[in-house]
Amino acid sequence: MKIKLLLCLFVAAFFGMQQAAAQNYIVIEDFEDPDGVTIPLNDMTGGEAVEEDDVYEVVENPDPSDVNPSDQVLQYTRAHDGVPWGGFWSEVWEPLDMDEMKYTHYQVWKPRISPVVFKVEGSEETEDFEFESMEEQTVTEGWETMTFHYPDAAGEYPVIAVMPDFADPVDLDENIVIYLDNIILSDSPDDPIATAAEQNELPVHLALKQNYPNPFNPTTNIRFELNSSDHVTLNVYDIQGQRITTLINNEFRNPGEHEVHFNAEGLPSGKYFYRLETSERSITRAMTLVK
Repeated sequence: MKIKLLLCLFVAAFFGMQQAAAQNYIVIEDFEDPDGVTIPLNDMTGGEAVEEDDVYEVVENPDPSDVNPSDQVLQYTRAHDGVPWGGFWSEVWEPLDMDEMKYTHYQVWKPRISPVVFKVEGSEETEDFEFESMEEQTVTEGWETMTFHYPDAAGEYPVIAVMPDFADPVDLDENIVIYLDNIILSDSPDDPIATAAEQNELPVHLALKQNYPNPFNPTTNIRFELNSSDHVTLNVYDIQGQRITTLINNEFRNPGEHEVHFNAEGLPSGKYFYRLETSERSITRAMTLVK
């Protein structure tokens, strides 16, 4: 089951704006893409006790609960000989706009208590910020949502770093397994998942789903959802950011689910991006053409 209880997070390697009650939030990554596509995971473990290919894996949620009912999560194997700041960094598909949204959240399942850290890295115009969670971890072998506050952040941040076990010294005799899920940017310290659960609603404002099939050759279908009538544009771009084609050109669409067919005949194999634009905001996803 792809649709996650309570959230309907359709974002995988890309993300879209969500709203639950008065809280606005952006899902950076939820690890729910059926093809296993995620934001790029660049290793920061530094140890040799775990093979590089075994550090990260998207797996079935080992402990579904009210805190995290997700189907899929990220499994991170922490090397006992790794660095204190073990985790990963990622250049997200769209920079985080932190002018109004100054809180990040992610969920962790850990076998021990240790500091949980999140970092946002800016461009030349923005300062980097790295903070521990607002409240200390209190749960072991169970899901807990950690929240981070960046009061002085402003502008766009294209890179994040997730450090779920910032233990210095590492102080491990053997490798441990940590699970991560639902990396979110929001305008409130409230847990977006818990807020959605309390409201008992699906708070999607605008959803762009992963194309199907993916990878594809040479045709695929792109679906999106609107919660209100709007003018819509849907473009396809190559890896250099050049527009390949326009599938929908500022057309009026009613609320509900819509589907568009894309034929890539004549295009070379590779990664492409499709961007949905409305008067409210835009969302981008990646797709792969294999011939």
